[in-house]
Amino acid sequence: MTPIDPPHICKTIKPFEGEITIDDCIFKTYKWLASSDNWKGRILFVHGYRDHIGVYNEFAETLAINGYDFFFFYQRGEGESKLINNNIRGVSNDYYAYKGIDDMIDYNINDLKEKNLNIDKLHLMGLSMGGGLVLNYASNGKFKNKIKSFSVIGPLITLHKDTYPGFPIELVVRTICFLGGKKLRVKSPIKIDYITGDPDYQKFLLSNGDTKGLDGAFVETRDFILRGRNLLNYNTYSKINKDKPLLICHGEDDHVNDVEASKNFIEKLNSIENMNNKKIITYPNGRHSIVADIPEVRSKVTADILQFLNDNQ
Repeated sequence: MTPIDPPHICKTIKPFEGEITIDDCIFKTYKWLASSDNWKGRILFVHGYRDHIGVYNEFAETLAINGYDFFFFYQRGEGESKLINNNIRGVSNDYYAYKGIDDMIDYNINDLKEKNLNIDKLHLMGLSMGGGLVLNYASNGKFKNKIKSFSVIGPLITLHKDTYPGFPIELVVRTICFLGGKKLRVKSPIKIDYITGDPDYQKFLLSNGDTKGLDGAFVETRDFILRGRNLLNYNTYSKINKDKPLLICHGEDDHVNDVEASKNFIEKLNSIENMNNKKIITYPNGRHSIVADIPEVRSKVTADILQFLNDNQ
């Protein structure tokens, strides 16, 4: 099927495309820049598993119109990023996932300095797998104290029962990784109806490849499952700064990542004495990628995130 244009084409603020070479990887980037006379901060966005930049056009442009730069980068092993030597995506793991965020925080802080913009207004945001990464980064990230706020959308804490392959399959994946097969590929199918209920976004995503045909390296699958589950351990969530603003937005009809895990995570966080400004907002008709869901859902999500950012400038 021939790829079609995304449902939203940016007209008011168009993204600047770029590349950043770090070590052996060329990271593809997209940056929406807010007007200098309305600048409120910058968002560093960490995308989901096998994600596509096109689903974020409307969301990113709206945030930029309202004063927030939006910086998107394809992670190692994803999208248009590639290795220098052989021009392939490569494979990620926990080390590269966190290092990628470290490097992009460092890049954006330096970029803000060069533009004489406030480096203390860098917000970290993520969706799905990227959301799980952001929550873990809030706990143990190298530069977590340089982040103004943390916000995540449908984070991967635990997979929903309709998507989780089951413990026997997980055990096989972990065993193969242990035996040296980390770079072998495994199918990771996701039903298009689970991702979004919007028919235009469904058509767009399917035109870029059948979501039932998604696959990834064994090590990538192992790490994002264990990384998410680890968030419910006291030794992880208790390290999150008590005063840093944190928001989870999650669809109640998400059959990819379990909304109950997000509720559980926030409940555990708020059980800690003197924990401040940690909350969750759920959306009754929201599926997985709620920034690209039906109009009434995605507009509410965007409004809620904007309110959170404005309250925590």
